[in-house]
Amino acid sequence: MTSKEFKVVLAGPFGVGKTAFATRLRSAKSGAKQVKALKTTQYPVKLHTSAGQVTLTLYDTNLHAKGGIPDDGFFRIADAGVVFFDLTNEESYKAMEEWYDALQKANGRKGSEPLPIIVVGTKADDIKGRELKPDQIEFPRKKEHPYREISAKANYGIKDLYLEICKGLLGDGVQLTDVVELEKPEIDNIDEDALAKLYEEYEKAA
Repeated sequence: MTSKEFKVVLAGPFGVGKTAFATRLRSAKSGAKQVKALKTTQYPVKLHTSAGQVTLTLYDTNLHAKGGIPDDGFFRIADAGVVFFDLTNEESYKAMEEWYDALQKANGRKGSEPLPIIVVGTKADDIKGRELKPDQIEFPRKKEHPYREISAKANYGIKDLYLEICKGLLGDGVQLTDVVELEKPEIDNIDEDALAKLYEEYEKAA
């Protein structure tokens, strides 16, 4: 099987955890490459799947809070997108839509298949600090995109998110066929049962 390469744009306001996600995979962190013209860091993620080896090149903007939305060149010619917001910051959820619109606008090609996009709530480990209840997270339902919750510090949901990206690119039947080596988690005591119940509430609200 031949190796496939894909551009995956990480979109979302400053501080929501895009870089934390991109650097959880050991090989991605060590293979990071700066693209000064685009004010971007590229992180290569090599995964073994049932459809063969794939390389997901994650595009993470270097712009900070006052930098605003990146230029079209950052978003353009994407194969998939992941749009992030911070579950503990309601403002980031509202700001996410502007990034989503920029991603869609830059990739609006006539006659082409819709861009695979996943909406992701970050910092899932901080259950008490959440500012968004499951039934308030309406954006992914309205846009008909998959929704996932992760905690980069706890390595929670990271592998599942990579699998979801691969499914968007290669089809629902694809599976990861090798170990995904992540950095050591910074948080150990995460309540996965409580997180599963919150996600069930999100699904029921649909």
